[in-house]
Amino acid sequence: MYRKPIALVMVILSVLGLMVASVLAQGGPPPSDATPGAVGFQGTLLGGIDLAVAPGYRLVMAESVFAPDAYVTQHTHPTAIVVCVQSGALGFAIQQGTASITRGGDAEAVETLELHTEVVLEPRDCVAFDQFAAHTSHTGWNASDGQTVLWEARVLKIDEPFTVFVNDQGTPVPAP
Repeated sequence: MYRKPIALVMVILSVLGLMVASVLAQGGPPPSDATPGAVGFQGTLLGGIDLAVAPGYRLVMAESVFAPDAYVTQHTHPTAIVVCVQSGALGFAIQQGTASITRGGDAEAVETLELHTEVVLEPRDCVAFDQFAAHTSHTGWNASDGQTVLWEARVLKIDEPFTVFVNDQGTPVPAP
């Protein structure tokens, strides 16, 4: 007589437990006491070309991979960049400067990212900023429970480091 309601309650509790476990397994922003640097992150240059129209600058295409629970602490790039999620989910926040977001490949629908606002970007979502126009520092993390893969188009100064880690005031700090 009570077997069906009890079985239904058990199924509902099991499904809720799986949902909670999935949410808890997803990564979050870097811990506030994290050592400056990247954890579980790997970047690879796919190709590039020196720009005749802008001597001293190079256009490159890169792939970045965030392992589960990976993050990159607050940093800057001496570049103009467009970062698009190919798979997984990217958590992103800016601490200084400006950035814009497009979602679902709709380049006409641009959102401005507010300072200290955490967003999650999913496949075909992109974030863009121009370090040459506004000093932009930001953090990034894997917001999925699996691997997150990004493709990045970058215009950067030749012979400058691509990433500069900074403290809360935006002052460069030594990288690990």
